Formats: sequence, structure tokens, C-alpha cells
Amino acid sequence: MDFGLFNTWNALYEDGKVPWDPNYSGGKLLEEEAYVKNFQEIDAVEDMGWDYLWLGGGHFAKQASMDPQVLMLAAVIAGRTKRIKIGSSIHRPMLKQAGEELSERALPHERYAFDNLLLEDPIQTAEQVAIVDQVSQGRFIYGAGSRTRGSDARREHFFEFLDVMKQIWTEEHFSGFEGKYYNYPAFYEQYIAIPKPYQKPYPPMLLPVDSQESFVPMGTLGYRIAIGAGSSPHNLRGSAVLREDVKSYRKAWIDAGHPGDPTTVVRIPTLLADTQSEANRQTENLMSLARSYYAGRAGIGSTDAGAASPDATEEVNLFGTAEEVVDKIEVLREQFSTDEIMFEVNWTSSVPREVVMNTMRILTEKVIPKFK
Repeated sequence: MDFGLFNTWNALYEDGKVPWDPNYSGGKLLEEEAYVKNFQEIDAVEDMGWDYLWLGGGHFAKQASMDPQVLMLAAVIAGRTKRIKIGSSIHRPMLKQAGEELSERALPHERYAFDNLLLEDPIQTAEQVAIVDQVSQGRFIYGAGSRTRGSDARREHFFEFLDVMKQIWTEEHFSGFEGKYYNYPAFYEQYIAIPKPYQKPYPPMLLPVDSQESFVPMGTLGYRIAIGAGSSPHNLRGSAVLREDVKSYRKAWIDAGHPGDPTTVVRIPTLLADTQSEANRQTENLMSLARSYYAGRAGIGSTDAGAASPDATEEVNLFGTAEEVVDKIEVLREQFSTDEIMFEVNWTSSVPREVVMNTMRILTEKVIPKFK
């Protein structure tokens, strides 16, 4: 199995109290210090020999996540590291259907981005991804998603966005694209081109599943998927149903004739301690803060695919001692056919940094070696 750190460039506040903590007294966001702390985590997983780093984030929500430009941050980290693979989890292109309105569940920062930002262009995104892949010398995985829950049209739009990217990466001379949502003429001079990725024909793609309807299409199209081990916050289907969804995805992959074995990446909240009593104490503190984070939008909440709600996390998590977590990973491997775990060691950005680093140490010394 492979193991990665999931990081949203977590915020850091004065006195170590986040705004959704009942004891928060107005401490300011420490942006410069947060960069230092997050780079320490990146340097640590590189030195510890982990396999992947996954970067999440979104526009206009810096209370917990400070990563509005995941591809830019990936390029910076690619230049800083030498070995670890780097994935976007996720890059979310801004797409809109004609007359589309956001769901009432949309958070204020999501609504602001939807109402005011320009639409994303697949060719420009292809250029950016190619640069990150070149800087990293082939260590990049492009993870992307676009809130397709409940909308066949949005799903079709998103897949066409990816089709444009794949075509322009693979053609020596772009022959043009005619689709339902995107139309581009062929390049009309031989010198016109975009940067090609280091990996051929292009970097691996990982798509998080944000709806039950997406499992079969992603299997049919041959995309690798990422899931949350429990349920997404606004899609409370339960782990038993999720296991059946993964089976449907695997069957669709095989029925479509794709080579290799379809596997899944599991993102899951993670917190370890050296003793059971300390693990219980830290878990209790984290669950209390996480409930405040989600409750009544007093905190930020999340609608990201794979972001676990407190109820889902109580059901499925990697909390405890090293021995407990090893047993839980064995269950995840069996239930979801996973070949990789994204450890979310600062779930809801509510974990003290010393606890984050201790969790990473225990994973490195006592958990990961059991699966290598």
C-alpha cells in the first residue's frame, strides 16, 4: 500500500485557538507562521519517506484552508522537494451550466466564487498542469472535480473539460475540438503549441466521487477514484452503501475493458497517540471542535468530496494507537479495495501542530512499515 498526507495549507491562529473553538478570544490569523508550519509538515513527509502529498483547498475560505490556488502551490512544493509525489485533491475548475444556480447548501465563499469568478479554460489549465509536471519531473497527479452531484449535465460538462485537456496534451499539433461545451479551432501555425507534460501521455488523473451516480461513469471511463471512508457531509449514505458503490465502480471498470485492477484512494481523518488514554483525550477534543466547525455554519463546514462530517467520522476514522490504526487500515483495504490512504492529520484544521507532528511520527515508525 501507499500512504500520503492530505493538507489544505491549514490556518494557524494566535494562542492556538481556532474561531470555532468556544474559548477563542479573537486571536488573529498568523499567515506567515502558518506557511512555516505547513512547510515543516511537507519537509517531514518527504524526509519520512511517505509516498504522496495531496493538496486541497478552495477560493475565499482562509479560516481553515489557506490554499486558493492548488496548482500554484503544487508547483512551489515541486521545486522544494525531490522524491515525494504531489497530487491536487482537488483542483476544481469553475464551470457553469446555462441558468445554473447554486444549491442552498453552498457556503458563502463558494457562492461568492460562483457569482464573480471567470470560468476556467481547459487549455489554460492543461498548460498549468504541464508546467507542474515538468517542474516535478513527473511526480504530479492531477486530481480534479466539479460538484456533479445530482446533475448529469454538470458531469458531462466536467468530463468534456478533461477530454479537451487530454487531447491537447497528446496531439503533436492540436487538431481542434468540437463539443457541447467547448469549441476550439485547430492550431493554424506549426509553431503554436502548449507545454507538454513530463509524463506521457499525461499525468495520472484522480477524480473524487461526490455523488452515488458518479461511481459507474468513472469506472466506465477508466478514471481512478478517491473517496471518503465514511460519508460526505451532505451525502449521508453510510459506509455499507459506499462499499456497494465501490463494487459498482470496479464492475464498470472491468466491463469497459480497462487494463489493470481498479483501486481506490481513501481520504480519512487521522489522529494517533502513544497511549490509549492520550488518544482518547485528543480524539474527544478534536470531535468537539469538529462539531462546532460544522454546526450551524458557525465554523466553515465543507462540501468537498471526501470531506468527512463528524457523524461519518465517528463511524469510520483512523483515531487511536498504532495497533488500532493498523487493524483499521486492514479493514479499509478489504472493504474498499484501496491501495492508498490519504491521512488527514489536521481534520477541520482543529488539531494542534504538535499533535499533527506526533501523529506523523507514529504513522512513520509504527504503522506504514506494517504495509510495506
